[in-house]
Amino acid sequence: MPSSSSSSSSNFKVIIIGGGPVGLTAAHALHRANIDFTLLESRSSVVLDEGSNLVLLPIGLRLLGQLGLLDALNSVSSPLGKITRVDHSGNNIGDVNFFVRFEENHGIPPRVIARHDLTQVLYDTLPATAQAKLLPNQRVASIATTPEGVTVRCRDGAEHTGSIIIGADGAHSLVRSEMRALALAAASSSSSSSPDINPAQPFLTTYRAMWVRFPTSAARGDLRPGDAGETHGVGCAVQLFAGEETSVLGAYERLPAPTADRLRFGSGDQDAFVEKWGHLPLLPPAGDDNKKGMTLGDAYAARVSSGLVSLEEGVVPKWSFGPVVLVGDAAHKFTPSTGAGCNNGMVDVAVLVSEIKRVLERAEGSPSREAIGAAFERYQDRRFAAVVKGCQGAGQATAAATWKNGVVRFVDLHVMARRAVQNMLMDRAAGDIARTPVLEFIEGVGMKGGRVPWVESGVGKAVEA
Repeated sequence: MPSSSSSSSSNFKVIIIGGGPVGLTAAHALHRANIDFTLLESRSSVVLDEGSNLVLLPIGLRLLGQLGLLDALNSVSSPLGKITRVDHSGNNIGDVNFFVRFEENHGIPPRVIARHDLTQVLYDTLPATAQAKLLPNQRVASIATTPEGVTVRCRDGAEHTGSIIIGADGAHSLVRSEMRALALAAASSSSSSSPDINPAQPFLTTYRAMWVRFPTSAARGDLRPGDAGETHGVGCAVQLFAGEETSVLGAYERLPAPTADRLRFGSGDQDAFVEKWGHLPLLPPAGDDNKKGMTLGDAYAARVSSGLVSLEEGVVPKWSFGPVVLVGDAAHKFTPSTGAGCNNGMVDVAVLVSEIKRVLERAEGSPSREAIGAAFERYQDRRFAAVVKGCQGAGQATAAATWKNGVVRFVDLHVMARRAVQNMLMDRAAGDIARTPVLEFIEGVGMKGGRVPWVESGVGKAVEA
């Protein structure tokens, strides 16, 4: 494995709250930076066979490659190629080659992976000493600041102390709520100007999503690993990604009106969703006899697991307060249409840990709260514009696929089907993608690019194809 330079103050400790892919990536990064940490996960394990599949984009794969994980990930994931698109009646509306262009531009194709397999790889590739710092069944009850740092109290009575907290606990983040409470308390007790305080409900929900994971074999030979498909039409769109053993679909339904309230759904709601939308085709008709392809209802009937969730969107204005900082969905939430959410959370980790390590190396002893606060501000400054743009792009993709109005329907049918338009859009984004930050303290790892060379974070060197 590539080496990292020696680190930091021996009494500095990070508490990661949340053991999903972003939290586990933070564990890897901190371990490689030689920064002590503890990870608190509310569930019984960080590796559970639940949840939808994820798409790893080149920006995420490049970072995971820095950590030496690509071979392990490639063995449990499938590369993605062209996306076959149909309308609600199963008519072909033109393929999309975004994933193909990703590989042409950046030298690596996006890959689809089960959430279980991703977390399994992230866990298994940590050394035993780091695995021992991942604590399950630790449901956080409260967060308090102390002169020395932070104290986290869990519902079982356990207490954990550290220097800072990284909140990687998702869209409904308890860390974000506790951070807001700390900011409100500071504002009420201070005669100076109030700190920036996040809204209690920072995200807006315009869509809900039904996800279904089912055996790839249930498609009766119509699906191969790496196949991708989309179904577009008024009010609901479906994305399909096929893996080796299982495939996953996400069906995104526009709500009657946007809401900031948290929505909760049960199994009866899933059945009602399929009753309404189960006729939607996942694949175009096959063969000379125009045989009907698999439908959403067929996939649901063969399901391994499924869920119905709200799709929050938005970017939190303030990502840190005092010794608490947010990453991933706790700080910004995208619709899944572009597959960018988890990948951007991993990039958050790369920037944040690089900034923390820099502060620790410059400090004599433990860094001051001011120095840590400045590092948090630099982290948000470096990431904010990119995630705002990514959030907007994901929302626009979902609106286009659900034919929000006649204009987007026309563009979806008659403009986006053109390969030249697809390449133009991907090429326009390629420079920003190539400059996406990675861990600055790990040297000697470069991923060969395609048409567009990668830029090494922190040193500005291009990695030639």
